[in-house]
Amino acid sequence: MKRVAVLGAGFVTKPAVDYFIDRCGYEVIVTSLKKSEAEKIIGGRPSGKAFALSIDQIDLLDQLVSEVDLVMSMIPPLMHIPVAQACLKHRKNMVTTSYISSEMEALDEFCQERGILILNEIGEDPGLDNMGSKRLIDQARASGGKVTSVLSYGAGLPAFEHNNNPMGYKFSWSPKGIILAAQAPAAYLKNGEKVEVPARALFDHHWLVNLEGVGSFETYPNRDCTQYLKSFELTNDVSFFRGILRYIGWCNTMKGLSDLQLLDTTDEIDFADTTYAEFTAKLIGADSPENILQKTARFFNIRDNSDLIKKLKWLGFFNDQRIDIIKGTNADILVDMMLRKMSYGPQEKDMVIIHTEVLAEYSNHEEKQTSTLLVKGEPGGDSAMSKAVSLPAAIASRLIIEGKIKAKGVRRPTLRAIYQPVLDEMSSFGYRFQDKTIKTDRTVP
Repeated sequence: MKRVAVLGAGFVTKPAVDYFIDRCGYEVIVTSLKKSEAEKIIGGRPSGKAFALSIDQIDLLDQLVSEVDLVMSMIPPLMHIPVAQACLKHRKNMVTTSYISSEMEALDEFCQERGILILNEIGEDPGLDNMGSKRLIDQARASGGKVTSVLSYGAGLPAFEHNNNPMGYKFSWSPKGIILAAQAPAAYLKNGEKVEVPARALFDHHWLVNLEGVGSFETYPNRDCTQYLKSFELTNDVSFFRGILRYIGWCNTMKGLSDLQLLDTTDEIDFADTTYAEFTAKLIGADSPENILQKTARFFNIRDNSDLIKKLKWLGFFNDQRIDIIKGTNADILVDMMLRKMSYGPQEKDMVIIHTEVLAEYSNHEEKQTSTLLVKGEPGGDSAMSKAVSLPAAIASRLIIEGKIKAKGVRRPTLRAIYQPVLDEMSSFGYRFQDKTIKTDRTVP
């Protein structure tokens, strides 16, 4: 029986564990800071084992890695390196859904020397979005086209019918992940010119996009997509954009939260005996919490009944209730308040959207290929996001264990030998891209 270690028992881990136990018949070791969280995911199945593990327990981590066939790391990205080092030591393959960090990339040569694969970025975003894009790029090239533009959009949102709060968002994955992503700088290419967007300006840099047959959304840049030029085999004279989709109004709201320093994850503060209104007063430099709604509106130079003020009121920032968190950062307060009101109800559905447009030039025409995936979660069951993140990683893990993926080094899933079988199997779970091709004549110089 093959053995897999799954590190982390967060929002999106369960579908992968179900896949390994129920579909593959593997023995699965699930770890978490709290053993009870891992036990909940295993659900009493005899081939699952739960352990409490923190990343600083190096000896226990080392022993665990030595005893399994593959490690799937679903812990925060900063914690992947000790896991990767243990995998190198014991020549074990590793899979993560996280972006490749510079520290991880530096391990590429060592992984090749040790004959192992550390496959990263194989979740939903990054993952399904980039695999779908590379599939269209490869198809265009195979038919003789020169790719001139790649636009890719991804979203995890409440399903249309359950988009029922003022924020237009609910959490189907780590809330801290949302906060950290909101502080990442971004860049993209527009006709070969690099447009750089600093983190502080991220939510000022947005526009509307309409996806045919789906709807209209806001989009803003998703990190620095120019890092994918080599993986996608694109020249630097193209247009290339990776964007996040949100319901309209999200960017202005996040800009407001950022201006209030509510995205700060660094400074720990003592909140004992502090009310939310007093906390907000300190954020805007007010001398007291009296008339805090009006003072906050004046801080932003907006009306008392503006959308941002209404959303802050709905979240509870003007309440006289005492803050439950004794010590933490501003972001901890924000996440706590959001989770109280922005979590999914038992019968509510989330929705994953991925849309890609690839424009290619041919000898006598241009061709735009579009590919759209839209999947909703199961009421009372797994969210669409949890499957979109963890199933690609689980499928790739099985293919690695079975020797069907032979790549070595630190990789992302842009090789056809990786993305095609993963996308094929994902379609059996309902994650199927709908393709469309539009041809237009062009004058040949």
